[in-house]
Amino acid sequence: MGNLLRFNFLAAILIMLGVCGCTTNQSSANSSSVPEAPTKADETESKQKPHLASEDTVKTMKGRATWYGPGYYGRKTASGDVLKKGTMTAAHSSLPLGTEVKVTRVDTNESVTVVINDRKPYKKGTVIDLAHGAANALDIDEDGTASVIVEVIN
Repeated sequence: MGNLLRFNFLAAILIMLGVCGCTTNQSSANSSSVPEAPTKADETESKQKPHLASEDTVKTMKGRATWYGPGYYGRKTASGDVLKKGTMTAAHSSLPLGTEVKVTRVDTNESVTVVINDRKPYKKGTVIDLAHGAANALDIDEDGTASVIVEVIN
């Protein structure tokens, strides 16, 4: 019973804080309907914003690729997709889910395009874990690992 009271008390406090944070100052909102002219500080701030990299910027990584699959078929990936046999997807520790990458096996120069839809545990030197379909296409499934170059496409 004591835990329920604590929970209700904390919930009430959080609701009150949320309501207080959403209020506006009505007097300043109604005092003038004409927008203010930009100040010198606004102009300086807009000039100091960093330049964003263009969309065609390519990020490249080199390292080992490993693979996963048969024991994980039917399970959900980090993106919510269900891992299926033959999937051309991969797991990466930091690239955004949905990122399309080209994976090139260094020793054969063969490459595949995969979509990052899962996260991988960090293993030193491993840059990507390929789903079995992609590993099979690069003939990594027999070796278990290979040296690859990963290029972000989109």
